[in-house]
Order: sequence, then C-alpha cells, then structure tokens
Amino acid sequence: MTTLTAPLGAPRSASARPPALLMREVTKTYDGAHTVLDRVSLEVQRGTFLAVMGPSGSGKSTLLHCAAGLDDPTSGEVHVGGHRISGLGETKRTLLRRNRIGFVFQSYNLLPSLTVEENLTLPLRQSGAAADRTWLRHLVERVGLADLLDRRPAELSGGQQQRAAIARSLAARPDVVFADEPTGALDLDTAAGVLDLLRELVDEWEQTVVMVTHDPAAAARAHAACVVADGRIDSYLPNPDAAELARRLTALGRR
Repeated sequence: MTTLTAPLGAPRSASARPPALLMREVTKTYDGAHTVLDRVSLEVQRGTFLAVMGPSGSGKSTLLHCAAGLDDPTSGEVHVGGHRISGLGETKRTLLRRNRIGFVFQSYNLLPSLTVEENLTLPLRQSGAAADRTWLRHLVERVGLADLLDRRPAELSGGQQQRAAIARSLAARPDVVFADEPTGALDLDTAAGVLDLLRELVDEWEQTVVMVTHDPAAAARAHAACVVADGRIDSYLPNPDAAELARRLTALGRR
C-alpha cells in the first residue's frame, strides 16, 4: 500500500486519527471486461497535499471518482476520515460526501443566480447544517473574498471564482478536498495563486487535498505525487520535481 504522510514540520495534532483517505485493493471494471482501476491501494494522512498524475486514459480520474464517492468501485474498499464510503447506497453516500468531502472543479460549478455568500453556504443548507459564521468569516478573509460576498459569479474574475469554489469546499470542514484540474481554466499567474492557496490551507490548517492534474508544474506544488498508468499506481514521488514528473509522463506515453 502506498502511504503518504505529512512532511516533517507539518502540524501533527491529528496523527492519532484515521487517515483522511484509505483505499484498499480498489478495482473498477466497466461492462464486466474493461478494467480502469486495478487493485489500487492508497493511504493519505491528514495534512497532506497529494497530486495525482497520469497519461490520458490511465485511470487517474476514475481513481478520484472512486476515492470521492462519486462512483462505487467494483471491488475493494474506500474510507474517508475513517468512514467506509464504498458499498453504501446512493442516499447514504451522498450524505457522507456532503459532510466529509469537499470538491473543487476546473469549471468552478458556482450557481450563477446565487451570490458568493449563498454559493458558499449552499452545501450546508442542503445538508440541513447550521453555518458556523465565525468559521465562514475567517474562511472568506483567508481566500480574499470578504468584500465580494454580495456579488454573483459573473461579476468575479476566474481566479476569484475558483477561490470561491475552494471556500465552498471548506465550509463544512471536510476530511478531504478533491480538486479535479483546479487550475486548468486559469492563466499562469492566477493558477499560481490558487496553488499557493491550496498549499497554505494544507500547511497552515492541516487540510487534506487530493488534486488530479495534467500539469507537472502544478503537481510540483504538492507534498507528494503519485503517477497512475494502466489503472495502477506506477510511482510515488515525495517532494515532486516538475522536470522529473514531465520525464516520467513522457516515458509512459511512449509505452
């Protein structure tokens, strides 16, 4: 099993708690024949920023979907924050996602008719949970949106919209935030700011982030990277280097 732990110097107050994400022998097969994930085992400790990379069709997106409870594996187990999510019915899995998992997507997925504040609190309202106003105020100040709460997404820049999406993903204080190509629609400078924010949330708040990306430079901002090929974890790199990641991806593309 690949085990990812927080780097030396990171806060370790939650070290006695279950890992943020645990996958055991996860396989995903479609139509009974096409295997996309092949017995993947992965353990991500709290306070870790993990990047997941791989060639097109390698299984990295399926790995994220199974880890986040968006899809159920054909076999194997997935646990988030010590709670088994695989094998649950759709209703229970949806409730667990709302309470324990945050999502950040390339397209932001903000509702255009709602203000920033309404978008941030939407997951809480859907789950029937009361908003922690102190936490939300601290959160919006940290992501630089405190003066923009009454605006709608169309009135924000791309970087501001992605920061709103990140804040929304943290509103319920999830065990894990899953980010799927979160900088894919941003220019280089704005993308760098979003990646800085994700890294700071991990280092300063002990948040756990699992990010799928095709960009070696983005992956190099994480504590660790795992490279997926042919439905398996091909390699794991602590303190990843962009040039080395690019070399490995190129080599995999030639197989």
